[in-house]
Amino acid sequence: MRRVLILCPGVWDEEALARPGVAQRYELVREGAELAEDPAQVGGQPFELDAWVSSTVQRHRRARIDGVVGTGDYPGCMLAAAVAQALGCPAPRFAAVVDLSHKFHSREIQQRLVPEATPRCAAYDPWSCPAPPMAFPFFTKPVKGTMSIRARLVGTEAEFAEAVRFSAHERTERERLLAPFAQMLQRAGGERVPATWFVAESPLRGQQVTVDGFVQGGRATIQGIVGSVMYPGTHSFQRFEYPSRLGASTQQRMRELVARLMEGSGFDHSCFNVELFWDTARESIHVIEVNPRMSYQFADLYERVDGTNTFDVQLALATGETVRWHPRAGRHAAASSFALRRFRDARVRAVPSPAALARMAERFPGLRVKILCHAGQRLSELDQDPQSFRYGIANLSADSADALAADWAQVESALRFDFEEV
Repeated sequence: MRRVLILCPGVWDEEALARPGVAQRYELVREGAELAEDPAQVGGQPFELDAWVSSTVQRHRRARIDGVVGTGDYPGCMLAAAVAQALGCPAPRFAAVVDLSHKFHSREIQQRLVPEATPRCAAYDPWSCPAPPMAFPFFTKPVKGTMSIRARLVGTEAEFAEAVRFSAHERTERERLLAPFAQMLQRAGGERVPATWFVAESPLRGQQVTVDGFVQGGRATIQGIVGSVMYPGTHSFQRFEYPSRLGASTQQRMRELVARLMEGSGFDHSCFNVELFWDTARESIHVIEVNPRMSYQFADLYERVDGTNTFDVQLALATGETVRWHPRAGRHAAASSFALRRFRDARVRAVPSPAALARMAERFPGLRVKILCHAGQRLSELDQDPQSFRYGIANLSADSADALAADWAQVESALRFDFEEV
């Protein structure tokens, strides 16, 4: 039995690690759960990277630790690389994970390895930038962000001024939340572009997909490509569908490009996902961003179609086991992760009961529903993208894409949420 340290575990981690079979192969030790909620403090005190890593390593050095896993974007995957390196466990280089997580540093890596897929970009300080950093229009976003918060397309001086307008409270809170990332940049080699800066990029367009895979021994394996479908007329995800419906030749180009990027980046012994745009008119591929961690929301989509859950892949890589990927070895031919959203704020009156969800799971085997809100809560209290309010996620699979669409239509109509307009 392998002993694995799980850092900053979230809800997705706990559900996946509770699956039958995991406990028979791995003894799991958890650390840093509170950092998944607030990466800037531990026990009510400001987070200090070096002290936290040192104390965590000291606690576990005497016990045999075979691997370290962190699936969270911030700070889980970065802390896992630092702790694993100190314990001598297989892991990507800490600097590689941090640089790939930094939107501007990552663009520099992409420009070196896949220049044909990298947009023009410039880094700037949103609090002291006297003029737009590049010609309009451009897309602007934080060098470290989440849920597309503060990401937007700007085309005029007025829109740019709005994009960089922060209240004093928002600025203070942003500096607090990003203080650990600033420490990580220093540990990784220097804060050339500070954690609180933004990046401006030439606009991208096209059909969005996510390429999932892993690197072991310096060689990249592409697990598959998940297609992204937006709510009509918005940039909010409606569903993620696997396999992607893009043509075989286009998908092969994406596989080769992502393999070249990840192998050249110095990333190793872990899962990754890379978001891309496919511009049909220009037949071009562009990198949206690189995530040096697994896609936990898609983990069971791969299990349904390919027969292996991505969490099992990540655990094996972290403990030095050889992973062999077997495409299309699962029970179903199509799987999707559906996002339940509203486009106006509301107060939650009621959500589906556990009994109702259990009855639906009996009718649609394999249905998994994750409710992100609770009665009495306002949707705007949740972390959200700029356009909508996500209140649930449902994963489902079927023998074909058509059968999946028909099943989802029935599930969606049966999910009883009650909202009060505010």
